[in-house]
Amino acid sequence: MLTRPRPLAGRLLVLAGVMAVAFNLRTAINVVGPLVPIIRADLGASNIGLGLIGTIPVLAFGLVSPLAAGLGRRIGIGRSLGASLVLLAASVALRSAGGFGWLVVGTVGLGIAIAIGNVLLPALIKSVFPDRVSQLSTAYTAVLVLAATAAAAVAVPLADAFSWELSAGIWAVPAGLGAIVVGVSVLLDERRTPATPAPTRSTEGMSTRELYRSPLAWQITAFMGLQSAAFYITLAWLSDILISKGLTELQAGTLISVFNAGGLVGVLAFPLLHRGREDQRRSTAAACAASLLGVVTLLVPGTALTPLSAFALGAGAGGLLALALSFFALRTETTADAAAMSGMAQTWGYLISAAGPILWGAISEWTGGWTVPLILLLAVNVAMTAAGLASARNRVIAPGAA
Repeated sequence: MLTRPRPLAGRLLVLAGVMAVAFNLRTAINVVGPLVPIIRADLGASNIGLGLIGTIPVLAFGLVSPLAAGLGRRIGIGRSLGASLVLLAASVALRSAGGFGWLVVGTVGLGIAIAIGNVLLPALIKSVFPDRVSQLSTAYTAVLVLAATAAAAVAVPLADAFSWELSAGIWAVPAGLGAIVVGVSVLLDERRTPATPAPTRSTEGMSTRELYRSPLAWQITAFMGLQSAAFYITLAWLSDILISKGLTELQAGTLISVFNAGGLVGVLAFPLLHRGREDQRRSTAAACAASLLGVVTLLVPGTALTPLSAFALGAGAGGLLALALSFFALRTETTADAAAMSGMAQTWGYLISAAGPILWGAISEWTGGWTVPLILLLAVNVAMTAAGLASARNRVIAPGAA
């Protein structure tokens, strides 16, 4: 997976690898949420301990992301992605070995593995498909969301039929298969592609100092962090918010499915709004508006608007994620710059979002309800909209550029 032009067969091989990685980027995480009551009962774990299991991957995203771009430069993007899937498969298997200690160890490992994939996949798309960045970012995000939704949907039925260990551990299989697909893709593609020339500006990219001095880089980073924070806050507390409005646990669970379905619709629909345009402001504005609508309708008393709230929040989150991931490649000139921008945005973005669920839960306890936290979430959405519209303008980050 190099940076020189490839024949069609080589591009198709890389595309297969992209989708294999995308399929595995969220399944191992999303499967845990529905299993929490079962794991708690089996292991006798506390809510704090289980909350740690939910926080570890997001912290790993933030802490490991700055290292991923360097790994990609040293051993190659394709090899790095293949190695990350091997680590992911091993970590998912370890997580299900039994006992809380293995649960923690496996979760740390899978967080590291997914962080590498998060950073390097946009750079790979920039390298191999520079003329299809937006379309392929949408496609792989759709695969990511669909796989994650499926993992959450089958988690409890599999646990009831077998065990939570099997339900959580079975996702090591697609990770292992993905590693094989990526490995074959790397080997065959390198045989078809001329060797990489000596490092140049296009392969080494701009320095970290140059990137951190770019206002546009910080706008993209802010957008990544704010949309991620809004998503993880919603993911953690939407069920509780819906129940506090008078819905039963079953009804709230149904609306969580609506939220997930809305995410897939948002991934596919909103990017269409900027097709054929040089910038992405129209699609960014629409996705932000959907997210804002979801929060505003949650503030309305009663339950009549809750289906709209769940769908709008999911659609907004899906569209915003697809846009945030595409900006890493769209707003940079080279593959190396795309990897560096991805690392910067995901480092700070996920460190920001990691505190969101805990902080919003604490605010809810302090204020005795969800009105104040929702108003604050509305403020997060407003700031996200401003950062998103700034990031969506037709500009690129380059040394000396504003």
